[in-house]
Amino acid sequence: MENNIKYKQYVIMPMNPYMSVGKRCSQVCHASFMALEKQRTRPGLHFDDNIGEWKRNGMCVIVLQCETPLELMGISRYLDQWKIPNHLYIDEGITEVSMGTPTSLATGILTEDQFWMLEQLDLFGKKPDAQNIIDDSGNH
Repeated sequence: MENNIKYKQYVIMPMNPYMSVGKRCSQVCHASFMALEKQRTRPGLHFDDNIGEWKRNGMCVIVLQCETPLELMGISRYLDQWKIPNHLYIDEGITEVSMGTPTSLATGILTEDQFWMLEQLDLFGKKPDAQNIIDDSGNH
C-alpha cells in the first residue's frame, strides 16, 4: 500500500517511568493540543496553514517511543533547533508520576519533507526483536 500521507503530527512517549494506559492517553492529548495551539498562535511560523491541510487529509497522528524523560527533553531541544513547533508536556504530579516529570512531547503538523527528523524512533509499544533479548542465564 502506497503511503500518500503528506501531513502528520508526531507524539513521543517515554517508556519509563511506568504510566497506566489511561494516564498515557491523557498525556498524549495534553501534548497534542498544546503543540497545535503553539503552531496556530505563534506569529512568524510558516507552518500555520498545515493544520487545515492536516484536518482535510485525515488528521494523521503517529505515536512514537523513547526511553526516558531526559531523552524526551533532548528531542524537544532538537525540534526547537529546527524551529519545529512542539510542546513538551510536564506532569503536575497529581496521580501517577512525580511533579515535573516530562511525560509526552508532540510536534505541530509536519510536512512529508520533515518526517525524517523522527524516523529513527520506534512506534510506541514496539518490542525489541526476540533475537536481541538476553534471558536470565545470559544466553541469547
